[in-house]
Amino acid sequence: MFAKERQEDIVNKINLQGSVKVKDLALEYDVTEDCIRKDLSLLERQGLLKKEYGGAISIRNNPHLYSSTDRKKTPNNERIIIAQKAIELINENETIYLDVSLSSLEIAILLNESSKELTIITNMIDVLNTLRANQNIKLIFIGGTINHEGDAFWDSMSCMMLDYFRIDKAFLGVVGVNTNNGQISTYYIDDGFMKRKVIAQSHKSYLMCESRKFKEDGDFIFGSLNDIDGLIVSDITDNLNDFDVDII
Repeated sequence: MFAKERQEDIVNKINLQGSVKVKDLALEYDVTEDCIRKDLSLLERQGLLKKEYGGAISIRNNPHLYSSTDRKKTPNNERIIIAQKAIELINENETIYLDVSLSSLEIAILLNESSKELTIITNMIDVLNTLRANQNIKLIFIGGTINHEGDAFWDSMSCMMLDYFRIDKAFLGVVGVNTNNGQISTYYIDDGFMKRKVIAQSHKSYLMCESRKFKEDGDFIFGSLNDIDGLIVSDITDNLNDFDVDII
């Protein structure tokens, strides 16, 4: 294998796995560890990865507040798949929390078409509007201070309201999932504290994660993959064996 081919293969591997180790690459390509280090240095200068002690990790993006309005206009089959998987986890007469997330909105749309009798707690206005006329659903809205996009409420008052509820299952949105260290993140501090409170109040909590979010980070870390019970994805995800979380 030529050096260029090896370097392209390393980039593909790190984009897929999230991280690589020098000693493993040296064995795989039958070259010296010094040769691999030179490859990684070159690829880092090209902006294709980030070197770390003993190896390298993928370059992670900060999406910097994608507009929810723009996201709503963009078709996304992943969110539909995630919502369909979430629906299978919801049983009759349970108390369910739907976090501010477009995947939550897809769940609400499916629940509105079903005959399940449930209690739904949410802080997302679109979920409220979708389910408000459903006679099978007892709908509880968490108030507080509206966020700047105008699609949800969160603040210290919102967190205090959650103290009074026992939640069977919570479905949470996320901005970024780092499979190297397990950190899960979001854009806003208030949103992050809301998610932490919901996890604490829930018997089971599930994170809804589109594939791009494994390569992105938010500004506020609200927990770890070990804090949640399940990760709902549209496709099977590798590099999660080190965490105590079910992949759904």
